Amino acid sequence: MLDVILLWLRRNYECFSVEPFSTYNFYELSHIDEKLMPVEFSTFKLSELAHLKKVILRYKSKDVEAIARFLRDTIEELVTIEIDEQCPRCESHGMRIFVGKQNGLLAFQCNVCGHAHYSDGSKVEVGGLDFVREVRLRELGLI
Repeated sequence: MLDVILLWLRRNYECFSVEPFSTYNFYELSHIDEKLMPVEFSTFKLSELAHLKKVILRYKSKDVEAIARFLRDTIEELVTIEIDEQCPRCESHGMRIFVGKQNGLLAFQCNVCGHAHYSDGSKVEVGGLDFVREVRLRELGLI
């Protein structure tokens, strides 16, 4: 699934290099090395493929921002794993694991409110997260 989405992004990059897609970092998303990501451990189910198609086709051209957000969220769901940790802000369960671009620390982002913090408890800076490669998650015993 991720392969198909990324191939589509790469082949149609001119469409995804403008607003609102550029706001959602589609340039970086299109450069994900899907072979290094923990896709097989994703919470995304193949049955959700029909839902993905339905949602994208449902939106009209005026809803391009909603399409961009939904597509970004789907890619994130495909390349991240979820742990059953409680969010300190909204107290919901389910946080996705990322890694800090600058400090290399693991980071946890809430699926509900978007709050993110590093493994040492410090606040995540805006735009400071990257996807964690499968090999690192294995080294840490998370998968």
